[in-house]
Amino acid sequence: MLKVQSVLGYSVVPGNERHDSPPVSLNARRGGFIHGTKVATDRGWKPVERLQAGDLVRTLDNGFREVCRVSTDRISVPANENRTENLPVRVPSNTLYNGRSVWLMPEQGVALDNTKLSRGPITLPISMPVVPARLLNGTFRLTSGTPASFFDVCSLFFEQDEVIYIEGGLRAYCPAGRFGTRNLPQTASYELVDAEQTADLINLVAHSRDIAVLANSLGALPAPIMQNPIFPARPVRGARRPGRPGRPAPLI
Repeated sequence: MLKVQSVLGYSVVPGNERHDSPPVSLNARRGGFIHGTKVATDRGWKPVERLQAGDLVRTLDNGFREVCRVSTDRISVPANENRTENLPVRVPSNTLYNGRSVWLMPEQGVALDNTKLSRGPITLPISMPVVPARLLNGTFRLTSGTPASFFDVCSLFFEQDEVIYIEGGLRAYCPAGRFGTRNLPQTASYELVDAEQTADLINLVAHSRDIAVLANSLGALPAPIMQNPIFPARPVRGARRPGRPGRPAPLI
């Protein structure tokens, strides 16, 4: 059995409600998405807490993929917690492509576009290395903090490792489902950067002026994204489109 040594959390509690303590508290040094975070789906942006198994989520490399499993936990933060490695990371509004603040769990994987970084002492075999959000503290105005006392977190699982789009154009890493899933061949390579390469990579990110390293503007589109491309329909041969100007029909 797992034993909780310390707990952290964040939640916005309405002013007319009072929660003395959450019924379940877990260690906040973990991944997942804080309730209220919007995820790109085939029906537009949806708060993560409204997603269910079977919903289609937009992925970076594999189109729309079905969510296999959703788990929800409640986490609380002690008032005296000040260790950045244990605190959520705040993306201030308009830092990337977000019109409001977005919060990331400290161990939530974020895929970086390595092709947007100037080549320095680091060379990675993959174009989308994944780093924990806590390591991004201090880059692009991202800071660690605690906006409230406790909150709920959703974790999304897929049949294979996926990188999905969340609000702001951020590319969030989600692992394969742990139960009842098939072993599918990977169509993309996502790897957590090892400790030796992390320092150099984060240093490059910190000095980069291109927000595309962290976010993709296409992933921040507000409208629903169709699964299939839309092509203009051609009229039947010999027929005219309604309202198309042309010669009047001959009188019989």
